Amino acid sequence: MRRNTNPFEITTISGNQFPDLQSAQRAALPFVADNLQVVIEDLIQRGALVVTNGKLIPNSKG
Repeated sequence: MRRNTNPFEITTISGNQFPDLQSAQRAALPFVADNLQVVIEDLIQRGALVVTNGKLIPNSKG
């Protein structure tokens, strides 16, 4: 089932928002994971990726 999501939006946040890089990366992880899932599902649906033996691989027939 494909989810409709908004396109990526990149926003610059001042360094005061997070105490360190690791905290900023941890905060961004859910958004990156959601968008990555949408991209992978789209690639599978278009036939660019196939699932073989439980692994995603490029479709050599397309």
